[in-house]
Amino acid sequence: MSKRETSSEIDDAAAHWAMRIDEAVLDDAEQAAFDTWLRADVRRIGAFARAQAVLVHVKRAKALGSDFEPATFAPEREKGGAADVGDDADDVAEEEPSAPTILTRRRLLVGASALAASAVAAIVLPTRQAAARIYETARGESRLVPLEDGSTVTLNTDTRIAVTMGGDRRAVELLRGEVLFKVAGAGRPPFQVEAGGASLQTEKATFAVCRLDARPLQVKVCDGTVAVERPSTKPRLLHANTQALLPDDGTMIERSVTPEALQRELAWQEGMLSFEDTPLTQAAEEFARYSDRRIQISDPAVAAETVTGRYAANNPEGFARAVALGLNLHVQSTPGGIIVAR
Repeated sequence: MSKRETSSEIDDAAAHWAMRIDEAVLDDAEQAAFDTWLRADVRRIGAFARAQAVLVHVKRAKALGSDFEPATFAPEREKGGAADVGDDADDVAEEEPSAPTILTRRRLLVGASALAASAVAAIVLPTRQAAARIYETARGESRLVPLEDGSTVTLNTDTRIAVTMGGDRRAVELLRGEVLFKVAGAGRPPFQVEAGGASLQTEKATFAVCRLDARPLQVKVCDGTVAVERPSTKPRLLHANTQALLPDDGTMIERSVTPEALQRELAWQEGMLSFEDTPLTQAAEEFARYSDRRIQISDPAVAAETVTGRYAANNPEGFARAVALGLNLHVQSTPGGIIVAR
């Protein structure tokens, strides 16, 4: 049996990843390694979010100037001086670190102490606004991205977002696809999401936004409240267990949904698709978002049949065969797709 990783070891690894991601966008191999590390233990998500949040505080403390030494506020000053902690070092007097330094758990705590001292002095300078970082997923892929403010975003299949974090700005632009946002609050600036001509804002909430071609923008609020604003319209406040459709004509169609229904619709986080009395043709359209193997239904009567259950999102053929068995249909697998017929 492998030894269970201690909290201290997780914190040290989380600090390493936070520093590495702050320095530059990960390449494909590094991103794969990070995703594997993050998924292996549920404790790592929280540890990484905390490491990024403290890293932000450290950078703000460093912005106080070259005469401000965070280590002097620690109970025990660390030997060798403080390391360069990120891009904001360009905005203050130059330092000459002897070598790149991994931000250890102890150094993170030193940075947190420095932030507390700066708050007492009431002198806080804003960090330089960060450039947007692009995150995306391929068809059939999902991805959890922890943000430096403690929030997380989970990207569904074929999704692309631009994230801007820095100073008093927390913003995400949804360029395409579907994202679940879990926004951390605690006195931070409002979290903004721009998608399809709509602006969404919240202090703290869990909500999903879906932007697909030929479909109205869709917002689902699981908890908290989200303000939705569009050009020439007053903001509307969406509460927990609410779903809203935003057609191009500027209207908003809002309805209450049960927590169970929201859970079904967000089953894609687990690599699943969940249906309840869903027309077969609609289910086939959902599978087309996750796989190049398309389910083809030419008979309108077959297309109107309904399905209920949970199915692996990346296995349209398995879904078709399971449905065919229950509805007394026939399935034919061809190079061009999966044909379902009576």
